[in-house]
Amino acid sequence: MSNPTPSFQPQDPHTNQPDQGQQSFGQQSSGSGAGSIEIPGKGTRTLASVGQRALARILDAVIAGAAGGIIGAILGGLIFAAAASGSETGSILTLGVSFVVILLIAIIGLAYETLMLTFYGATLGKMVMKIKVVSVETGENPQLLNALLRFALPGVMGLIPIVGGLAALACWLSPLFDSSGRQQGWHDKVAKTVVIANS
Repeated sequence: MSNPTPSFQPQDPHTNQPDQGQQSFGQQSSGSGAGSIEIPGKGTRTLASVGQRALARILDAVIAGAAGGIIGAILGGLIFAAAASGSETGSILTLGVSFVVILLIAIIGLAYETLMLTFYGATLGKMVMKIKVVSVETGENPQLLNALLRFALPGVMGLIPIVGGLAALACWLSPLFDSSGRQQGWHDKVAKTVVIANS
């Protein structure tokens, strides 16, 4: 008869696990609470909870929205002036400026997330929530390409015709149904990262 899985994982990084050979990537505790992960050379780290991750994402969306609002306000004057002219040239200019605004917001979001994770391991939202993105292999900040892949995957999925929005949402929610016990989303798996509590 096999022993049941314990209902919680120890949070003390100095606690020895009885069988470290099978504890290479930690166990997730029941529910949406944080589990732990064993990172080579770094010891046992506590995984960030899904709630922490969701709040960090919301905070980052607010920050990105504020940046987009500033850009929109600056370029909005151009759009208004072009539309007010009523000419065909004005309509084309309106569409062109709208496209540029959307493109700039996407580029700013990509640069913000990628560079913050590469240099600090966390965006401002993650810093507020005291969580950090690290390489599952080294425990260090993700490399530039990994950070880029991590952010780009949901964005690329969002471009899929008709179902793109749902695909991107599923990617962001995928840590909820990760069977590995590491609470990795699809974007984490592609980037070989994991989100830990920054204690």
